[in-house]
Amino acid sequence: MSYVRSVIASIRVGWSRDFGWTNPILGFSLKTIAPIASTMTALTILYIGFRNGALITPDEFPYQLGLIIIGATLYAHISAYSWVPTLAIAEGKWTFVFPQVYVSTRSSPPYLAGRCLASFASSTVTSTASLAIAAVISLFLFGVAIPLVVTPVSVLLFGIALAVNIFASMGLGFLLGAYAIFASKFEWALPTYVSGLLMVFSGALFPVTSLPTPFSNIGDVLPFTEFIRASRAILLDGTVGPYFYYLGLSFVGGIILLALGLLAFKYAEQRARRLGVLDRKVV
Repeated sequence: MSYVRSVIASIRVGWSRDFGWTNPILGFSLKTIAPIASTMTALTILYIGFRNGALITPDEFPYQLGLIIIGATLYAHISAYSWVPTLAIAEGKWTFVFPQVYVSTRSSPPYLAGRCLASFASSTVTSTASLAIAAVISLFLFGVAIPLVVTPVSVLLFGIALAVNIFASMGLGFLLGAYAIFASKFEWALPTYVSGLLMVFSGALFPVTSLPTPFSNIGDVLPFTEFIRASRAILLDGTVGPYFYYLGLSFVGGIILLALGLLAFKYAEQRARRLGVLDRKVV
């Protein structure tokens, strides 16, 4: 129960950090701009390529546009909250707040998990809104209706996929946090690196099979890739069988990545204690 209370308290801290400066409606509105811009950039590139003779038939184009809009939205969603542990550690070291978290040997993981969950909640709202807005803009700007399957069942299963992906994203967050404990610079650039790698290796904008070996094999087994595949299966194809297959792979891979992230963070934390790194202020 102490873990649960710590996580809940940390969620409130994360929420206050994100929206304490304004009201939630304005905060969510501003946070939606970035994912919309990211998604529309990908859509515009695909549309220009189609208009200039890309090998996509007019019948295939709406479906391909749907693949891109879902992939671009979801990899931006993952990037938005998987790096939050890094942010929490970096800003905490800079303000001397993070060393105060260490009132016990097990207080930091619940704190970082809570911060990550708070960002997940806000990112889920903004990413879903950006997906809907991008579909509307595609219809009015390009004249293309994306064949999204929007039913109570598909929305529910999509929400379950978002929740399952928390394990993998939090595992990635703890891996990045293990680095951030020792870093005194460059950790603020990590979101850009993570976003770029996810774009390439998660199949968000193009199939991972187009990557050379062994990179295609790496991308094919990532839980983020399976999460995006599951979301596409239910939102574009409306097929439940492939959805649960991909979701199961995402869940198993996410649990493995979370375990690796926690182990790496525990090792980094213990080493940082011995070296006195936790008291070092970021400059």
